[in-house]
Amino acid sequence: AWAAQTVRAPIVNLSLGGADTPGIDPLEAAVNTLTELTGTLFVVAVGNGGRESSIQSPGSADAALTVGAVNPSDVVTPFSSRGPRIEDFAIKPDLTAPGVEITAAKAAGSQIGTPVGTAYQRLSGTSMATPHVAGAAAIVAQQHPDWPAGRIKAALTSSTRPSAGQGAYHQGTGRLD
Repeated sequence: AWAAQTVRAPIVNLSLGGADTPGIDPLEAAVNTLTELTGTLFVVAVGNGGRESSIQSPGSADAALTVGAVNPSDVVTPFSSRGPRIEDFAIKPDLTAPGVEITAAKAAGSQIGTPVGTAYQRLSGTSMATPHVAGAAAIVAQQHPDWPAGRIKAALTSSTRPSAGQGAYHQGTGRLD
């Protein structure tokens, strides 16, 4: 809420989640309401459940741009959660991005992933795929500051590269392009 309401960030990356439940839970409601009120696009990791109908909340929110992970061959990873969304069988994730062996800055004192020197770590997961999409969304928002969240989401999901043999419940519209 702080990033959307106080900072007025046009894009917010969320790499968190919990089990989705029937109906709209508080996290989904927050993403949907904050998007409607502020125009902020929440880019959310789908989760690492790796099985059918394992989409996590708040990635299950209608307004969320929900991201799954692919390997370097653009194949959905075994760990990336898959749709459909429970209760209404909606398509989630919305798209995918690279999420295998991604090197990123390491927080001081963290003990996660494979160290790469002293300041970086290498990790796999949908939380590593989501920042790729948040960055792309930020570039679109910078180029089109008047576009609301839904239009940015549509621009990104309509310009993906789908992978052959992968259904919409696994990859959404395809890999971010």
